[in-house]
Amino acid sequence: MQVTVEKPETGLEHKINVTLPAGDLDSRVEKRLAQMRRTVKMDGFRPGKVPMNIVKKRYGGQVRQEMMGETVQQSFYDALAKESLNIAGYPQFQDLDEKDGQIVFSATFEIFPEIDLPDFSSLTIETIQSEISDKDVDDMVTKLREQKMAWKTASAAKKAREGEQVIIDFVGKKDGVEFEGGKAENVPLVLGSGRMIPGFEDGIIGMKKGEEKTIEVTFPENYQSDELKGQTVTFDITVHSVQKQVLPEIDEEFVKSFGIEDGQEESLMKEIRANMTKELARAVENQNRSAVLDALAEKADFEVPQSLIDQEASSLMQRQAEQFKQQGLDPQQLGLTPETFKDEAKNRVKIGLVLGEVIKAHKIEATDEARKAFIEDQAAAYEDPKEVIDWYASNPQAMKEIDAILVEKEIANTILEKAKVKQVVKSFEEVVRPAA
Repeated sequence: MQVTVEKPETGLEHKINVTLPAGDLDSRVEKRLAQMRRTVKMDGFRPGKVPMNIVKKRYGGQVRQEMMGETVQQSFYDALAKESLNIAGYPQFQDLDEKDGQIVFSATFEIFPEIDLPDFSSLTIETIQSEISDKDVDDMVTKLREQKMAWKTASAAKKAREGEQVIIDFVGKKDGVEFEGGKAENVPLVLGSGRMIPGFEDGIIGMKKGEEKTIEVTFPENYQSDELKGQTVTFDITVHSVQKQVLPEIDEEFVKSFGIEDGQEESLMKEIRANMTKELARAVENQNRSAVLDALAEKADFEVPQSLIDQEASSLMQRQAEQFKQQGLDPQQLGLTPETFKDEAKNRVKIGLVLGEVIKAHKIEATDEARKAFIEDQAAAYEDPKEVIDWYASNPQAMKEIDAILVEKEIANTILEKAKVKQVVKSFEEVVRPAA
């Protein structure tokens, strides 16, 4: 096999030219046809007794094409090994030809870049420091109470305000005549929720129990009913009650509803603080680790293979499309394309390549001890920790994901030991629920 490589002055794309004797292909084709002859079925012949010349006539072209593809693929990767080239992505084959007893072809491809890791001491990294305050716990308790909020009927003199709920009857009329779908009784409606057409809820604000009122509203131009879109109509409204939000007391029943068996408020507070502390610790660690990896990738200067960026962008697009489908949205109507994800894809590929170099340079790997501690920490949040531990033990893919997390943690720790670190204090809300 003869191999020549065309290397660019700049960039990662290479071209390789390969010439190899066609005799090897001929012998492989003959061997494959002989194997087929043993099992091929054809009218007029017993299995295994079809003459070879008939087998060749019917299947020779197809088999030769298949063997040609396999030969080219194998010889290409043999040539890469011979030239010590580390291919990134997939090759593009060109100029395939068979003549004068030889097979010739060319292929273009990108190689992985040479990466010079930056001196970790040259990195400046902003890390987060955060603690749980009493106010954070109180705010969480309020949110839990809001989840179990109930509506309570107000006094008859209470005027409805935005954010409150009314129970109403309504009758819609166009030119004084009731229209289809415009009538309902005992409808609960939170004022300001935007459930009804513009102006409807505003017209109820200020009404009291037992009050009747006629309001005038205009349907939007894009309303689904052709008969009503853009039309001005009236609604006769009767308010049966005005209701205010009432938060539950932090009593024994409330506490036990969250699985706290003794029903004590103090126990609930301890449980909430413990859960918030774990949540905050994970968020701080994840964000600090991301800051380290981003700083490392930004400092490392090398060209990223376009083929890997394209593959990652397509993968990100498919993942987003699946999420949209689960939400009942049509990805095609949203105009998703790989180009949308190119910047994120490039950053992810670059970080991945840099991490690979750090792992090799510092011989970083996940240890059994760290893996066990990680799994036990995850399992502690479940009712049956052993079941979770056993699940991890029988799930190789999950174990690989754990190893990836542990390796990234160790990389971040290694870098932070040498980098210039600036700590920034943030609140629980800023860390756990950052603004979009």
